[in-house]
Amino acid sequence: MRIGQDGIEGMSIVMESSYSIDASANLIRLKVWGELTAESLTELLNQARADPQYVPGMHAIADYREAYGNWDYSEIQRFRDYLVHIAVPCEVRWAAIFKPGNLAAAGHVLILISEAVGSDIKLRMFEEPAAALRWVRGADRPEASMSHKFLNGRVEVRTGDITGLPVDAVVNAANSSLLGGGGVDGAIHSRGGQEILRACRELRETCYPRGLPAGEAVLTTAGNLPARYVIHTVGPVWGRDQQPDALLASCYKKSLALAADHSLESVAFPAISTGAYGYPKDEAAAIASTAIMEALSQAGAIEQVSLVFFSDADRDVFLANQQF
Repeated sequence: MRIGQDGIEGMSIVMESSYSIDASANLIRLKVWGELTAESLTELLNQARADPQYVPGMHAIADYREAYGNWDYSEIQRFRDYLVHIAVPCEVRWAAIFKPGNLAAAGHVLILISEAVGSDIKLRMFEEPAAALRWVRGADRPEASMSHKFLNGRVEVRTGDITGLPVDAVVNAANSSLLGGGGVDGAIHSRGGQEILRACRELRETCYPRGLPAGEAVLTTAGNLPARYVIHTVGPVWGRDQQPDALLASCYKKSLALAADHSLESVAFPAISTGAYGYPKDEAAAIASTAIMEALSQAGAIEQVSLVFFSDADRDVFLANQQF
């Protein structure tokens, strides 16, 4: 993306917007030159997303100090739709660095986009790169309030990105195809890479030609994830599957039984079936907590179960309805 500007003594200087990826920090850095439009920014982000180092859910710091332009409503809407399209089920922080004189207009754009996208993508403006980096790294997060313990510490309830946890196994809220989908399923496959997909295809070919039934669980490699394994389980679809409470309980019990069979000590669960499958979150909390408590009573080798929620609101619903 090249943008020409008049330089000293009429010379033409070609500026190029650019990006860099710091995989160890889960961070994309953008440097934007010249006129800023929804199309040009989307193009730059698409280049970054095509980079082999890119992982869905990366945070971003965008430096707009050498950029200019005003966005009308249609520009805001186009960029908002793009963010919704690439969003993953974890909090993503996008820091924007502007010159002081541009903050008012930029703030209007960012506020509108942030409100339209929702709480999963956090957008904030900064004048100094150092302050932006501190915020993106989560320096403002009160760590002490992030985790709640139950069953003498064997169960923790928290918010966060399940794909980034260095546990023995993360549980994937899969669909019956085992070939990836949206939400947590899509995030695990995207970040874990092709090795997970190959393992799932082999399971389909050898064991589950018609797909994995609801309530069942299988184990595969974790690919590029920090976890050692992925346990895939298919939750019930609310309003479609019969005896959804028994199927949901089975997801948790069979996942933990599978972990115990493989001598795994730490397992992280998402909130199974409460997203696109529509299971009421309050009812799911009671079923999940009861099932986990029963399973752990027979699986002494499992030391830690983490229940990882997409948002503080989802976590709080669980806490208000759990039965530990």
